[in-house]
Amino acid sequence: MEKRKSLWITLTLINLCIVAFFGTMLRTAFLFSVSWIDYRSFLSAHSHFAFGGWVTLALFMLLVYEVLPQNFRDKKIYQWLLAGIEITSLGMAATFPFEGYATLSIIFSTLFLFVAYIFCWVFVKDIFKAHVHKAVRLLACFAIIYFVISTIGPALISYILIANFYNSLLYKNALYIYLHFQYNGFFTLSVFALFFNRLIPYARERTKKIVHQFSVLLCCSVVPSVFMSLFTRAYQNLYWYISLVGCVLIVFSLIWFFRMLFAEKKIFIHPPASFAKTLWNFSMIAFIIKMILQAGTIIPQLAKIVFGDRPAIIGFLHLVFLGFVTFFILSIYCSIKVFDEKDFFTKFALIFFSSAIIFNEATLLFQGVGILFETTSHVYPWLLWIAAICLFTGAVLMMTARLKTVSYLKLE
Repeated sequence: MEKRKSLWITLTLINLCIVAFFGTMLRTAFLFSVSWIDYRSFLSAHSHFAFGGWVTLALFMLLVYEVLPQNFRDKKIYQWLLAGIEITSLGMAATFPFEGYATLSIIFSTLFLFVAYIFCWVFVKDIFKAHVHKAVRLLACFAIIYFVISTIGPALISYILIANFYNSLLYKNALYIYLHFQYNGFFTLSVFALFFNRLIPYARERTKKIVHQFSVLLCCSVVPSVFMSLFTRAYQNLYWYISLVGCVLIVFSLIWFFRMLFAEKKIFIHPPASFAKTLWNFSMIAFIIKMILQAGTIIPQLAKIVFGDRPAIIGFLHLVFLGFVTFFILSIYCSIKVFDEKDFFTKFALIFFSSAIIFNEATLLFQGVGILFETTSHVYPWLLWIAAICLFTGAVLMMTARLKTVSYLKLE
């Protein structure tokens, strides 16, 4: 593995540990009185660093090193831009816990966006010059476009907080625009760009056609489906019809996803018996659940319940962030030998972290359902605290396993 790529992978895993630490602190502050933890400030640190230091850095890095040919990924500018993403993300992690949205944290978040914009511009220019399959290029380019569009949300939120112009509808819409174009746009399309980049070289012509059709449907579904989550008192009927278009596209995307799997059921991007394949399976199951839940919000009564139920929202966000995206990133990491899967400690670390994700998602699911049926229990915050501790422990174990693998490779 290239030394630079190896370094960035190690840094992303360190960042995952920091994200998990913030999550543990939030769950601790929810249960206990901890004077030095400001819940809102730590929540801002957790969310900003999770997006910037873990997922964005990991996906940007993988898009460069997995999708672009070597003559493009060897450009020094990518090293500077990835370093900029890392430094500004660490800046947000160091400032948000202590001051929330204030001068330094806003400076670092603004610099993060500035560096990310430059990365987007350079990457899109290069991918159009590179010899890449049209479906991969389509998904990667739209992932970058939706990343840029998503930044409208934080800009609006910063304006609301700085100007003290608090409007609940504007704030909620700004937040949901950001989350939608990140989760259903940038995250999802980047994952499938990386997935198809590995699948297409081994796929049959019929499968390649299905892959391209699926990619078009998925890219087109993002914009109309944003109206499913917008809060508004006006144009409700118009928004619902636009949302219906998004819902139909989501359903067709899911149908084409299954067509693709059935067309190439013997060809996958990972060896059949590997842990990478298991993680990939978990990721795709989470994707299917995500698409079904997203399409279900076209029903107004269900949408009101879901968007009014905080545990349900948190459950969905974690389903995508941990269940879909994180599992997929780790599956790629396993397939490119980031971890030594033959080592017992490494296997234990991966199983422990994966089990923690499943335990966390199951707890959030039961808590959300319990609130909907007014049968909630005080035990759920404690279970989520345990899940957070397990996620942090699992992340540290994986980081230790990674360092063991690096040390072993240096000795060879």
